[in-house]
Amino acid sequence: MFARRVVALLLLSSGVARAQAADGGVPDGGVADGGVAGGGVAGGGVAERAVADGTGRSAHAGSPIAQALDEFDFGDYESVVTRLRPIVDALELAPRDLPQKTDRMEALRIYGIACTLTDRKTAAEGAFLLLLREEPSTRLDPTLVRPEAVAFFDQVRARHRDELLAAYRKTRPRYYWALDLIPLAGQLQNRQWRKAVIFGSVELVLLAANITTGAVLDARKGDHRDFMPEGPTGPDYRGMVPAMRGVNIASFVALLVVTGAGIIDAFVVGKRRVERERQVEARLGL
Repeated sequence: MFARRVVALLLLSSGVARAQAADGGVPDGGVADGGVAGGGVAGGGVAERAVADGTGRSAHAGSPIAQALDEFDFGDYESVVTRLRPIVDALELAPRDLPQKTDRMEALRIYGIACTLTDRKTAAEGAFLLLLREEPSTRLDPTLVRPEAVAFFDQVRARHRDELLAAYRKTRPRYYWALDLIPLAGQLQNRQWRKAVIFGSVELVLLAANITTGAVLDARKGDHRDFMPEGPTGPDYRGMVPAMRGVNIASFVALLVVTGAGIIDAFVVGKRRVERERQVEARLGL
């Protein structure tokens, strides 16, 4: 009887151990799923950064912010604020401490979140504003970031909308409709280099044909402008006149048509470009 009880207890212990292993469980007092013991915030660290910048911890290895990222992972927001404050303050003057854009954006992001969660709203707003100036399309993922930080970030974006919109438009090449009236200038303004080459080549050939035929006709028309031979032995150009005039007129008309098509194309593409940029601004929340 005693042996049977011992075997039963052993089987029961083995079953519990297998169940815990299958469920990813940990003994009492441990932390499941990579969470942080002692009141830390799960989901605020490595996974969040990996989704935010697509690279995770390895992208910032050896960076001045690497230790702050580790502290952020463990929910030590006070240490994050203390460590990053001088770096973020220096970013307002010059980004020499963090020359890499990915490092600057990550430092501003976690510093802003840490300041928000430690009730330093002024510092958080400054960091979020610098982050949005760096990249106006930045968002905080509500599935990875605490809701109070996401809400405050959205408030900063809304309060500084006009400033952010102006900063975004500064990075975009301006559109001048008057340039579309100049042949080829519209294609160059719209950055359609291939179209500019095609239109330019065709226009150049037609212009050359028009100028050449016009010059030949002018040189052969004679003193009386009738293309008659000069003297009894002079060459007679009257036979070539109809063909030369036809080429001259056709090349001129074709030049007008191609130039007009280029101008219309520039206006159409320019209008689409402006509409597309407005749609991008709307998607960015600007």
